[in-house]
Amino acid sequence: MKDMIATSEDLLVRTEDDFWRLPGDGLWEVVAGRAILLPPNENEHSYIATTLTVLLYNQLKPTGRGHVVAAPNVAIPGPPDTPGEFWSRAPDLVVSSHKPRRNYSVGHPPELVIEILSTRRGNVERTEKIEDYARAGIGEYWIVNPFDRIVEVYLLRGGEYQLTQRDPLELLRPQAFGGVAIDPRDIWSALD
Repeated sequence: MKDMIATSEDLLVRTEDDFWRLPGDGLWEVVAGRAILLPPNENEHSYIATTLTVLLYNQLKPTGRGHVVAAPNVAIPGPPDTPGEFWSRAPDLVVSSHKPRRNYSVGHPPELVIEILSTRRGNVERTEKIEDYARAGIGEYWIVNPFDRIVEVYLLRGGEYQLTQRDPLELLRPQAFGGVAIDPRDIWSALD
């Protein structure tokens, strides 16, 4: 059987069922009805993701209070002008007190979402994704900037994120997981 090339009509996603019918050999996000196949990450990005996963896992596992998941699907409520439309993001990492079967559904988001910048500006992470994660009700959002070796910590307050931490040496303490403290220097060790 020959491989088929998907047409733009094949990549329209209106419902969660449409999402699960997308080809299984890639990482997909859905924004405004469009399925977006994400490109593979560069090695430095992967080193940071792996290091953060290990650091968080090693502190969460003994407590039994949280799970670290790499690149899961997180369902996002559609904007107010398109209620009921299916949206989905695939953050680099999430930390959650619960393990969903397939994805993080609307109304049951993870407590912490982490994005690692692939470009210095991080346009999508600071505009579209920050709005989407706030709309989903995710309490905390970290933007990991390997170019400047800074982690920006945003907390959801009144439906919008507020930058609460940007100090390159301050310990990272996820608000929903007391007792967890990540030294940012340990993150950057993946690059040295």
